Amino acid sequence: AAPAPVPVPSPVRPPAMLAALPAVSAPPAESASRPAPVSASAPAAAPETAAPAPAADPAPRPARDVPLPPLSAEEAAIIATAPPPVAPAPETARVPAEPAPEVAQAPGGGALNRAQPLRPVGGLARPAAPAPAPARVAEPAAVPEDAPPRLRFARPFENASGKPLFSIVLIDTGEPELDRTALAALPIPVTFVLDPMAPTAELAATIYRDGGQEVAMLATGLPPGATASDVEVTFAAHDNVLPQVVAVMDTERDGFQDNRILAAAVVPRVGREGLGLLSWDRGLNAAAQIARREGVAAATILRRIDAEGEAGPMMRRHLDRAAFKAAQDGRVVVAGTTRPETVAALLEWAVEGRASSVALAPLSAVMQP
Repeated sequence: AAPAPVPVPSPVRPPAMLAALPAVSAPPAESASRPAPVSASAPAAAPETAAPAPAADPAPRPARDVPLPPLSAEEAAIIATAPPPVAPAPETARVPAEPAPEVAQAPGGGALNRAQPLRPVGGLARPAAPAPAPARVAEPAAVPEDAPPRLRFARPFENASGKPLFSIVLIDTGEPELDRTALAALPIPVTFVLDPMAPTAELAATIYRDGGQEVAMLATGLPPGATASDVEVTFAAHDNVLPQVVAVMDTERDGFQDNRILAAAVVPRVGREGLGLLSWDRGLNAAAQIARREGVAAATILRRIDAEGEAGPMMRRHLDRAAFKAAQDGRVVVAGTTRPETVAALLEWAVEGRASSVALAPLSAVMQP
């Protein structure tokens, strides 16, 4: 029998070299369909099964000890015509996009508002709208040193929109635990009225003034049947405690405004000191009449919104009526106390009430000679 032909092994190529070659489909050889002759003495070979292609090694290393066989002419021609490998572009570090700067919106503007804390309304939580600034606050102008205190200690204010003026005064209750720093930081102009005979008056005035708010003096301590000299002595002592006030406010009951003799002594003294006069809109109001005659800057309080311990809805109703009155007269003043319920009602009204129809103003801007 003729000896069996010895199969010639194909040249071993490293995987890296084969990976560089483009895929070329080779024509089927005739011998591929015919089984190789088997020697009589050689055992029958098991039929070949298609082995799964091994996973490509991302960085295969050629065998160091196996010499590379020479390339055939066909392989050399393929490598010569293959395009050179393109180097991958260097990866650049991604810079995260900076968030757009937050836009602060003035009330009534078209930009988005800042995120507001949630406030429960009717059992549901919804963003609390910011309290609107009543009018544009003017840049503080240089006030002459010899200007009257009504102007020197006034809060800067400008009514560019020409709306009716609406002033709010809050009577400090004198409680030591009152959070006056938070009150001074209210987002609306408020004039705080202090009793100069209260032990907390001097410190409270400093806190309110540092917060940019105005301070007025409550006319307490006048003895019954006071004469002009009694008035002078009493107010001189009050001036030492509260030297940076813009006005003197009469007490709600048993004050000087309904006593023509006493008002004739108080009102001129207030005018000589360069202060404004604040009285209540009731009765004949002799103090307001004397102020007009003497040319003293003055204003009257329409009502006190929490005089009977009103709840929030009723106080907001009072404020709405006062805004209507301001539209008729061009200006109005309302009073309240620093109790938390009153402050909360003021802030809610400033957002949801008729505050947009008026210009919330400090007391100094409302008082007129």
